[in-house]
Amino acid sequence: MSLRRQLDAKGIRHSNADSETHARDVAARSRQRGTAWIPETVNDPNPASVFKLRGDDLNLPKGIYFTGIGKDEKSVAGVDFEKHLAAANWERRFHYAPMKRGDKVSMVRRKSNGPAIGETIVNLAPWQMLWINAELARWEKAGISFEDRKEMLFAFLDPLRKTVVSVFAEKTGRDVPGSYLHLDSNKIHPAIISSRTNSNNQLVGEKYLRTIGPWSVAQYRISQIGAADPADNRLQQNLERFRERHGRDCVPLDIQLHVALDKKFAEQVAATGADALKRFEMAKKEYRGWKEKNRKEAVLRSPSSQRIAWDVIRLVSPLLPPQVQATLRLAHTAVQVIQVISAALDAFAPPPQPQQQTQTREIDKVL
Repeated sequence: MSLRRQLDAKGIRHSNADSETHARDVAARSRQRGTAWIPETVNDPNPASVFKLRGDDLNLPKGIYFTGIGKDEKSVAGVDFEKHLAAANWERRFHYAPMKRGDKVSMVRRKSNGPAIGETIVNLAPWQMLWINAELARWEKAGISFEDRKEMLFAFLDPLRKTVVSVFAEKTGRDVPGSYLHLDSNKIHPAIISSRTNSNNQLVGEKYLRTIGPWSVAQYRISQIGAADPADNRLQQNLERFRERHGRDCVPLDIQLHVALDKKFAEQVAATGADALKRFEMAKKEYRGWKEKNRKEAVLRSPSSQRIAWDVIRLVSPLLPPQVQATLRLAHTAVQVIQVISAALDAFAPPPQPQQQTQTREIDKVL
């Protein structure tokens, strides 16, 4: 899912998590994630659904919506939010700009190219979702009523939304007609609705939002908790190309927003006590293990890996210990065979050394 887009009529309807458009889009993405590209049964759950909010018993809304920013912020229903964005898109379809005609400078009305408002999304990280779900389960076990649990969850999430909205407005100078928090997706995500045209039809803020894209943002955050693949240098290459375009000291806006969210999240966890911090570190550790396992299995499931795997298996099986060979005879797929061999090798492997996080050192200095 893209972290930034211009909002046409369909995009505005999607911003309302209770709309039919949003439901269709979510269903379409679920079908895409469930597509199997090789003829092999996958028993694990959809990777994206592992981190989904576990709050079914709380009767949570699909989304929470706000118009305005700061002191002018107002909570509204999803339908009213949708109408508010449609009105803003229409009213800001033009702006006034100076034009020089001879020696005279006058203000003229210029029509905007494309939609007047846009959307910028900031996702909670998987390990943050693991911590939230663990806290919800802990609150329930402690006998806290569902009304209080719901209120506690909103009290934790709302400052995250306000933080990214504030950072966005500060960094870009753009007008913010509204924001929202979606709870029904695989990861909770706040979003900022912005426009270069303010309510007086004047241009404000930066013309371009210098971003690097969702994949690089995710990899940057993964590297911050020591879960990056040391053999994958694509993030470093993307950051280098970004610096070549925008300057050595320029930090992608989408990374800045996610860093702000991560810092605020950590501050709020720390404010709840030392035990909460320990549980947060455990959530990070759990994600690192999940990521390593998922990364390995994703490689093994590729068609090219399947062909190579069978050739390697045929050559090395006679060299393996008898107990490993006996286990291999019970396997039915190349993936299962490689998993058996990998487990056997891990049993004799030396302990892993701490990863050296060098990919993002320059950008960390700027932040």
